Parts: sequence; structure tokens; C-alpha cells
Amino acid sequence: MEWIITIALAVDVLVLAAVFVLRIKHQPGSVHGDFRFDRCKTGELSKRGLFDKTKW
Repeated sequence: MEWIITIALAVDVLVLAAVFVLRIKHQPGSVHGDFRFDRCKTGELSKRGLFDKTKW
């Protein structure tokens, strides 16, 4: 019976450690994944019906 309590406590500690590490890694305001500025800029300009004259 004691081993069930020991395993449950160990799993709880591992889950809390994982949550703590994941929160430290994420910086508020940062963008997750691969962010391509040029593709985002082109998409925003095309939505507004504008042309990117810097590429002419």
C-alpha cells in the first residue's frame, strides 16, 4: 500500500516540475514556432489590397 502512495507522490512531483519548466521557457509576448515576417507582411498587405513596393 505504501508503494502506491510513493508512486503517486513521485508522479505529482514530476508533473509539477514539467509545468514549472514549461512556464519558464515561455516568455510572455513571444511567438511560438517558426515566424516568417515576410510571409506575414505579404499576407497582411494582400488582405488590405495593398502592394509591397519594397520588392519592386
